[in-house]
Amino acid sequence: MIRFTARNYARIAQAALTRRVPVYAHWGITHRCNLTCKMCGIWRYGDEKEELRPDEIHVMAAKMARLGVVQLSIGGGEPFASKNLETAVQAFIDQGLNLRVLTNGVPQGNGRNVVAGRAYLDRVDRCIDLGLKNFSISLDSLYPTRFDDICEVDGAWDDAVRTMTHIGQRLQGVSGAMPTINCVVSNLNLEELPDLVRFAGDIGFAVSFLPVELLADAKDGVRNWEARFIRYRPELGIGRGEGASQVRARIDRAYDRIIQLKADGAPILNSTPYLEASRMYLKTGRFPADGCDAGRLYFSVAPNGQFTICHRTVHQHLDFMDPGFEEYFHSALYEHRRMLEAASCEGCMRACWIDTSSMFRTMQGFFETARLTIRPRTARPLDFDQARQRWARTGDAPAPPSGDQDQANRAAG
Repeated sequence: MIRFTARNYARIAQAALTRRVPVYAHWGITHRCNLTCKMCGIWRYGDEKEELRPDEIHVMAAKMARLGVVQLSIGGGEPFASKNLETAVQAFIDQGLNLRVLTNGVPQGNGRNVVAGRAYLDRVDRCIDLGLKNFSISLDSLYPTRFDDICEVDGAWDDAVRTMTHIGQRLQGVSGAMPTINCVVSNLNLEELPDLVRFAGDIGFAVSFLPVELLADAKDGVRNWEARFIRYRPELGIGRGEGASQVRARIDRAYDRIIQLKADGAPILNSTPYLEASRMYLKTGRFPADGCDAGRLYFSVAPNGQFTICHRTVHQHLDFMDPGFEEYFHSALYEHRRMLEAASCEGCMRACWIDTSSMFRTMQGFFETARLTIRPRTARPLDFDQARQRWARTGDAPAPPSGDQDQANRAAG
C-alpha cells in the first residue's frame, strides 16, 4: 500500500505514465524465522552471517530513495529476528520512504514466556516511536487450533492477535497508519474470509488476501528454485480435478462475499481486479495474463544485498550494494535481462507484485487504493481480551467440506 504524500505524487504519476519507476520494493532483512509455517520454506535458509551491517543498511536506504522507491516492505523470514531492525526503520524513514514491516507477530521463544513477550512488544513500540506506521501480520484463521497447526507452533494465534491488538490501539487515529492482516487463502479457510474482514475492522486493521501457492510434487523441493519460498502441503491445496465443482462453488461464494464487502467500504487492502484474479487462480491454477512489471514498478533484495526483479527469479544481476548498481539499473543491459526474465516467468499471485501492477494498470485499482488510504478510522479498536472473547473460535477447527481433502491431495500429489 502506497501512502499518497505530496513528495511522492511526482514519482507515482511518473510510474503511472511510464511504469518505469520502482515505486515499491521488498527487502528481506533476514531469512531467519521462529515459525515453520506449512506453506513457507524460507526459514530453512536463514544465516545471520549473510545479513547487512548497520552502515550498509544506511547505504541501501539512500540508494532506494535515489532510485525513486516510495513504499518499502521489510520482510523475512521474521524481521524481529534481526537485531538491526530498529536501525533499518530509522534509516528508511529518515530517507522519506513509506515503510511497512511484515512480521508474524510471535515473539522469539513464544509469547507464553512473559519476559520474551514484553521484550517483543517493547521493540514494536520502539519502531512506532521512530515513526513506523504500518505493519502486516499473518493470520489465516479465527480458529486458534487451526492457525497454530499452520504455523507449527502452539500459542501462535494468541501471540499474533495480542500483537495486532497492541498495534491497533497504538496507531488509532494516526494519519497514514494502516496495519494489515495478511491472510493466505487455502482449502482450510475459504468459509472464514468474510469474518476475517470483520475481525480486521474490529481491531483497527485492514486485511489482504493471498491465494495459496504450493509445490505440485514433494520432489520439487530438491530441484525447484521456488521451493526456497513454498512447500508441498496438499492439505492446504484446492483441488481442481475431477469432481471439483463443489470446491469452485466454495471459492465463488467466498470471493463474491468479500468483493461485496469491499464495495460496501470494508477495509480490504486488495484491489477488486486482484481479488478477481485470485478467484480465477484458485479455480483454474492460471496466473493473470496482463503482463508483469517486475524490475520496473517493483523489485526485491535479499538479506545479503542480492537484487532480483522478483522472488521467483534466480540472481543474475549486479548486487544492490555494488557502487555501480544505480548506473546498471538504468542501463540497456539491465532492461534486456529484465525483459527476458519477465517473459520467461510463468507468473505468480504475490499481492505485493500483482496488486501494484493492478494499481497502475487499471483506474479501478488506483482509485480503490487511494480511497482506502485516506479513509479515517475513528472507532476504538478491541483489546486482546475483547478480541479473543468475540472472535476466537473454540474447539477444534472443522475439516473442509466432504470430498475436498481427497481432491486437494490428488491435485497436489
